[in-house]
Amino acid sequence: MKDISEFCCINPGCSDYGKRGYGNIMVQQTYEKNNPIRLLQCKTCGKRFSERSHTALSGSRLPLEKAISILEHLGEDCGIRKTGRLVEVSKDTVSRLHRIAGPHAKALHDELVRDLAIDEVQFDEKWSFVGKKRETSQ
Repeated sequence: MKDISEFCCINPGCSDYGKRGYGNIMVQQTYEKNNPIRLLQCKTCGKRFSERSHTALSGSRLPLEKAISILEHLGEDCGIRKTGRLVEVSKDTVSRLHRIAGPHAKALHDELVRDLAIDEVQFDEKWSFVGKKRETSQ
């Protein structure tokens, strides 16, 4: 289970909206017997939400391990039907997760790389490989 400090309030009207690790999120209760999912609450505004809210797994009853396995297969360029067979779920389940996970991955990338300042990029290995190819082909 993820540490509670990794969650933030999802209420846009809350003063602590989107702020992770502020100590304003608490576990209200858990549900689902086989795969417990926590119901969280913001101490600031009182908003309650599932730990899966606003994620690619929102509304999904898939076990976390199975959902991760599906996304890993898709990340390795496995097809939708092939992934369904390997993970033992329907192709519709794989397609739904595929459609939902893309925008979430983009949003997470934008959040984590938002203020990254890059001064320099090096292509040493790539250029040495190209140079080596040129030398052998002459």
